[in-house]
Amino acid sequence: MEVKILNREISVMPQELNKYYDNSVKPPVITPEGKEYLRERVTDIDGEVYFFHGKASPMVTAAAMARLSRSPLDLRELILDEFAMTGDEDATSLIQRVVTAYGDDSVQQLVGQHFVVEGASNLLTKKLEWGRFGAYLEQSTRYIFFDRKDREGKYKYFVPENLDTETSLIYTSTLDQIFDTYSEMVRSLTDYMRRTRTKPDELDENGWKATTRAQACDAIRPVLPVATKSTVGIFESSQATENMVIRLLSDKLIEAQKIGGLILREARKVMPAFYERTDQVDRGSATSGYLYNNRENIRDLAINLTDKEDVPNEPVELLDFTPKNELDIVPDILFSESEISTKGLQRVIEQLTPEKQNEILKTYIGNRLNRRHRPGRAMEFPHYKFEITADYGTFRDLQRHRVVDGFEWQRLTTNYGYDIPELVKEAGMTDSFIKCFELSEKLYEYLQSRNLIEESQYATLLGHKMRYRFMINAREAFHLLELRTSPQGHPGYRKIALKMHELIAEKHPIIAEGMIFINKGEDPEFTRLAAELGTQHKLSRLDQTN
Repeated sequence: MEVKILNREISVMPQELNKYYDNSVKPPVITPEGKEYLRERVTDIDGEVYFFHGKASPMVTAAAMARLSRSPLDLRELILDEFAMTGDEDATSLIQRVVTAYGDDSVQQLVGQHFVVEGASNLLTKKLEWGRFGAYLEQSTRYIFFDRKDREGKYKYFVPENLDTETSLIYTSTLDQIFDTYSEMVRSLTDYMRRTRTKPDELDENGWKATTRAQACDAIRPVLPVATKSTVGIFESSQATENMVIRLLSDKLIEAQKIGGLILREARKVMPAFYERTDQVDRGSATSGYLYNNRENIRDLAINLTDKEDVPNEPVELLDFTPKNELDIVPDILFSESEISTKGLQRVIEQLTPEKQNEILKTYIGNRLNRRHRPGRAMEFPHYKFEITADYGTFRDLQRHRVVDGFEWQRLTTNYGYDIPELVKEAGMTDSFIKCFELSEKLYEYLQSRNLIEESQYATLLGHKMRYRFMINAREAFHLLELRTSPQGHPGYRKIALKMHELIAEKHPIIAEGMIFINKGEDPEFTRLAAELGTQHKLSRLDQTN
């Protein structure tokens, strides 16, 4: 086989490609044929920065990067030298050696995959989205009517496989009634909004329909069961996917175990070399077992604990915060731009007046022109530990913020009640709304009585309150609180974010004052309208530029 790749013609078999690079001669010059090969795989064949694209397979890209630490070559030359002839074949072999044999887990971070989970319950979606290092998108209960039936004439909700015939009939009958009521309510409320509200002149008909539809979805989504199915799109590294699979296989929920196995099966069709250890007895399976046993042991310790003084929480509680004085971070602010050690800076700052320290902190926050202007990493030293008792629907939105510590939640329950939106009361739908919760609570108690503890969570509704907690640093608080109080935000999580900001302001007033894009003045009824007007304005500007 005649091949022109570097500065020489070679006649070899593909498996002998590693013999073609001679370190005893001067660095080879890439031939025109080699350059053409590279152009189809990298964005720049000569420059210092280039992206992989086109015919560059994820496997070869990852394998070439994995060789970086032990090769003196320009990575483009390395691709020609090692993978041009055999491509994925040699790349797979290298990945198997590096990941499986040598245990170099970091190589798993070099490949990302897009994949989709269809028909995931809203209970499962939060388990899928637990990892910090992934990108997740799912069908929104705030924009989509969930009243359509599938091809078999069934509403789109998940039915656990381990229910006996009687329990399954009670389960499906109850959820059918809830979905019937939801369907009637969400359509009727949409019509009600269009009858009773005046369309602004600056909003076109499509924008008006989108606004009223979204307003109705916001108000009625609390009656959707947690069993409601959704589609989740995921992008993450193979390492993150492997961790997801290991975690799902350790879960008591049968749905989670099943989907974990399916993700592993499909991932192996694309990148088998990265997943050889995932279910090995001494590797991934051992980790799944460790996670399962630990959770069960803690459950045994916690299940019998009682506290007669325990009362329902405030919606948002600040359990702890650090530092006790926000000016304690001033040395951390100055560290990167000074030539003094941290301890030295602490001594120097102690000599400054409080007014001067205030000035340093305010200068660090700076002149922010929009909410994306966030202070630097010294703002990651202040931390706030929150416990929140609020509906599952708002939890779904806030759980998307993963730059936090210790984000965990308790099992879903009907014990903490629910709120009735003002718009539901205004439209005369209170009785129908309450009926859904009564049906849910009856089914929940029935499943609990059958010792279906995990499965009983499917019976709860998005409006049922739950308890969760997390620790957030001040820098991430800038992002979360300013984003979640924006006009298009759901009224439920806007209230939570505003209360979090209020509690932070009591402890760290200068930091809270720097969050100038906290939105406190929007009328919740018209937040969707303001958001739609903003969208219309952006679209019109795009049309003008195009």
